[in-house]
Amino acid sequence: MFLIVIGSVMWWGKAKYEEPQNFEITRTFIIEPGESFDIISQNLSTQNLINNLYVLKFGIIFTQNQKKLKFGEYEIPKTASMGDIVNLIVSGETKIHKLVIPEGFSTWQVIERIKSEELLSGDVIILPLEGSLAPQTYLFSRGDDREALLSKMKNKQTSILDNAWDNRVEGLPFENKFEVLKLASIIEEEASLADERKIIASVFINRLKKKMKLQTDPSVIYGITRGEYNLGRGLFLSELRNLTPWNTYKIKGLPLTPISNPGEASIYAATNPALTDFLYFVANGSGGHWFAKSYQKHTENVKKWRKIEERRKNESDD
Repeated sequence: MFLIVIGSVMWWGKAKYEEPQNFEITRTFIIEPGESFDIISQNLSTQNLINNLYVLKFGIIFTQNQKKLKFGEYEIPKTASMGDIVNLIVSGETKIHKLVIPEGFSTWQVIERIKSEELLSGDVIILPLEGSLAPQTYLFSRGDDREALLSKMKNKQTSILDNAWDNRVEGLPFENKFEVLKLASIIEEEASLADERKIIASVFINRLKKKMKLQTDPSVIYGITRGEYNLGRGLFLSELRNLTPWNTYKIKGLPLTPISNPGEASIYAATNPALTDFLYFVANGSGGHWFAKSYQKHTENVKKWRKIEERRKNESDD
């Protein structure tokens, strides 16, 4: 009789342990580093994620999982049984979060975004070089280290740059991959439309080959802000005349460093530009640019752009 009772209890406990529960919504459960089997079990009960603490503990001990429970943040499905919850925690498959790093973010902006993400841990000790971080959406778990995430960004950008360099077209005016990053960052800031990236790249490539100054506003702006804030206005004539290592109206060739962290498309545009004779471009008022082979044609395009600016100003004043 005793064995029958014990067997019945064990059968009931096993059924209860494996029985799907019914939460109204998907729930989140967090295990902090160092929490014991007893604390984890109690927290599951306190948060109403299990319906029987004793069955849960017996199930964990019976399956020899009491030392296999991993810390982290877990997403508990609405119909998860107690056994499902334990298996999830044992697996270490924590809840995944996303951190978006837009193309063209400066390194300062990237660091600020990482610092402001409260689910990450650790400090940023060394500021990465401008241009060395790959902009994209990164997946992470609660408690992941900030430096480790930055390392992932740097490795990704290195991989992209290496691949682009190995597949570059012949005759480019680059001495090394760092120069590719410099131009790619300028392309990133200048190209509003994706299908113009390679054309804009060709303009700068053509100017570099002809030893012409690049004369690009975004690099001048970076020399003022270092990527730490939005200038929020046009450049003053005095700023265009001020000599800095990023003022491409004053210096020959590429700026001292990249001016942002370029995306993969801009890096590939720098190493595989369109074949054009263009040397100039100016905004066309529709998000894109007018391109020109001669300074005379460029001057005409600039006049058209000035008229658009004037018309827009008058309309905003009305």
